[in-house]
Parts: sequence; C-alpha cells; structure tokens
Amino acid sequence: MRQFLLFILFTFTLSSQADSIGAANTGESVKPLVVWGIIPYAPIHILEGEYQGQGIADEYLNDAQQVLSNYQHTNQIMTPARAWHQIGLKEQLVCHPSALKTSERENYAYFTQAGLITPAVRVLMRADMWEEKFKGHDSLNVGNYIANNSGVLGIVSQRSYGEKIDRILSQAISDGNKIVQSSGQFGSRQLYKMLLSGRIDVMLEYPWVSAYFDKVMKHDGVEVVHLTIRDFPRYSAAYVACTRNDAGQKIIQALDQFIAQEVLKVKNRQRMIRWLDNKEAKSFEKDYLEYFKIAH
Repeated sequence: MRQFLLFILFTFTLSSQADSIGAANTGESVKPLVVWGIIPYAPIHILEGEYQGQGIADEYLNDAQQVLSNYQHTNQIMTPARAWHQIGLKEQLVCHPSALKTSERENYAYFTQAGLITPAVRVLMRADMWEEKFKGHDSLNVGNYIANNSGVLGIVSQRSYGEKIDRILSQAISDGNKIVQSSGQFGSRQLYKMLLSGRIDVMLEYPWVSAYFDKVMKHDGVEVVHLTIRDFPRYSAAYVACTRNDAGQKIIQALDQFIAQEVLKVKNRQRMIRWLDNKEAKSFEKDYLEYFKIAH
C-alpha cells in the first residue's frame, strides 16, 4: 500500500510539472475573474422579452467587458442588496455596473468616475387626475401631498427613494397615512398596474422605468404624467462600483480610462434617451451635456 501511494504521489508530481511547463511554453496565464452583479430591474438590465439585452446598462457593460479583455468576466443575477453584500465581503472581485454612490458604500467599495447621469425619481399620476387637480403644475411637494391626504400613494417596500423622501415616507407610514406598499422584484410593475386601473392615485418611480412599462404593458389609452419632486435634484450620477481591495482598485483604474472616452460619445447618452419620453429626453440631454462639460 505504501509503495502504491508513493507511486500515485510521484505520478501527480510529474503531471503537475508537465502542466506548468506546458503553460510556460505556450505563454498561457490565468485571467483574473470579475463577477458582475446584474440587477433584474428593467430597463437597467432587460433579461427577457422583446427588448432583451437592450437595457441601459446591458450594452454599456458588454462594451466595457470587451475593452477589459485581460479579465475573465461572469455575469450573475443579483438583487441590489446581494450585490452590495458580495462587494462588501471582499472574498472575490465583484462589480456593480449601475451604482449610486453614498458615503457609507465608499467604506467597502471603490467607485469609478461617473459614467452616466439618471433623471431622479418622479411622481407619476394619471393624466385625468392631473387635469382635475394639478393642471398647470409640473412639480409636487410629496410631504404636503401626504399630509393633506390628497390621495393614495404607492411605494415599493424596503426601497430607498433618497434620504429626504425616505424620512417623509417613514413618518407617513407611522402616522397611518394612505400608502400602499408593494414588495418583491416586480413590486414597481404591480404598482404601475394599480395606477393605470385607478387603485392608487400616485406612485414614485424613475421616468425611464415608466417609459419601459409604457412599452411592455397594456394601458388601454391611459396616459401617465410625470411631475418632478419639489426641492429635489433633477438627476443623480451613476457609477461602476467594485470590491474595495487591490484587485478592485486596479479594475476601477482601467474602467476610468474606458469611461473617460465613453461619456463623450452620443451613444452613451442615447442609452438613457431611448427610455425617456420626448419631454424628459430633452431635459436629460441638456443636463448630460452640462454635467460632462460637452460643448453644444
């Protein structure tokens, strides 16, 4: 038995040496692995249906992966919570291609320079309600709307709408105001259906999500109006975030070089514009050109 084990060990050693010599002779090297968190939130990533692969971040990510050819890329579908958790573990190189930057997240993630801006959350309501109660107004004070019990508001539970709005919503829920909460991956889609049918009066959502719903959902001619939230930024910047370690810092530096060229291209802003209505698109392009200091 002892001789047999020695023979196995000798054979394994020879095999390992042969593999090492073969890899050295062919110039092979193992590419570092980067895991990309794909958020199932259309139209950031569109994973099924007529527009599959045409999401705001889909083509952007594909282009970035082609430029970063010295990495082995794998895409994994994750909720935002799981993506941030995986990044924070620092067990492997994980990147989030459509991240919002906060001071808390900077404790465990590196961020690129901004690769895009996104229009901020809007108040959505049916056009008939706008005509009846808010005609002539293009913005709404959410706190006053809730305090005055002006109608039923729909939100996705355990989702952040920004610190200011989150505080207003938390207080409103505690006070027992008329708020409907929907949960899960399709919570926003459910709320949009309720808005179209009149089961809720308003909801909070990004205009590009609303435009996507208009394309893929039947709405029987019901028109939805977007109102900006008063005293709220028009847009926020979007970044790529990666694990905060040496490997993460290295890929961030490479991504910054890619992004610096990408933001100047018309196709970069077109990724967002295709998911906005005409009014939102015009405002977005103006903000985009000013934010990235592009002559126009």
